[in-house]
Amino acid sequence: MDDSSDDENRSIDEFQSLHVGTPLLHSPNLSVKLNWGIGNFCYRTVQTRGTEVQFVCGSGMNTVLAVSYCSRQLGTDALIVVPKATEERICDLIRNDGSQLILYGDDWNASEAHARKLVRRNGIYVPASDHSHLWQGYSTIIHEIKTQLHDTPPAAIICPVGGGGLLNGVIMGLQEVEWKEVPVIAVETHGSNSFQSSVVAGKVVSLPKTSTIATSLAVKSISSKSLELSLAHPVVPFAVSDAMAADAVRLFAGK
Repeated sequence: MDDSSDDENRSIDEFQSLHVGTPLLHSPNLSVKLNWGIGNFCYRTVQTRGTEVQFVCGSGMNTVLAVSYCSRQLGTDALIVVPKATEERICDLIRNDGSQLILYGDDWNASEAHARKLVRRNGIYVPASDHSHLWQGYSTIIHEIKTQLHDTPPAAIICPVGGGGLLNGVIMGLQEVEWKEVPVIAVETHGSNSFQSSVVAGKVVSLPKTSTIATSLAVKSISSKSLELSLAHPVVPFAVSDAMAADAVRLFAGK
C-alpha cells in the first residue's frame, strides 16, 4: 500500500501550522492577501536538513521579519542583518523572536551583501524572491482565493512587486487553477519600477538606484522568472507615485 499521499497530507498540515488562513474581505477600495512564500522555504529546509540549520537573512524588511518568525516557530537559529537606521520597534520584534540581530550598512543592499558573507556550514541564506520554494508557497494564495470565491475567477489580481517572488507565485497559482485569463496588475512605485522597466526593455533591467517610501519594494532588479512568466500570462505593469501609494494605504485603513 502506498502511504505517500498520507505523508504528503501530513506535511501540508504541519506546514500550515505556520500560518493563519486570511479571509477575503470585500472592500469598495482595496483588497489584500498575505503570502506563504518564506514559510514554505523555511519549512522545506527543515524537512530536508533538520532544525540544526541557521537561517541567515538580510533581504528586506518583510523577508527578515518572516524569517525571524518562522525560525522561532520551527525551532531553528536565525541570524538577521538589517540597516543601521532600522527602527528600534522592528529590531525589538526580531530580538523577541530569539534571532541574533546585526545592524549593518546604510541600506538593504549593504545588509544583504554582509549577511551572505556570514553564512557558515550549517547556514542557509533565505532570499527575498528568487527561489522556487518561495514561488510555490506564494502560489497557495491563489488556491485559497479559489476556495473562498467558490471557483469563481476574479476580474483581476492586484499584486505589489518588489523582487518578483510574490508575482511569480501568483502567476503560477493562476496557471495551476486554470485561471489563465485572469490578468495580474503588477504594481510598483516610480522609484522602484524594475519590473515595468524590464518589460518595456524586453530583458531584466537593473535600476541605478531606488527611491521610494515603499521600502519593501525598493529592489534594483526583478527576478528573471518574473519576466519569463509575464510572457506566458496576462500581466499589466503599473507604476504609481509615492503619494498614490500612501493614499492607497490610507484608503485601506479607512482613514
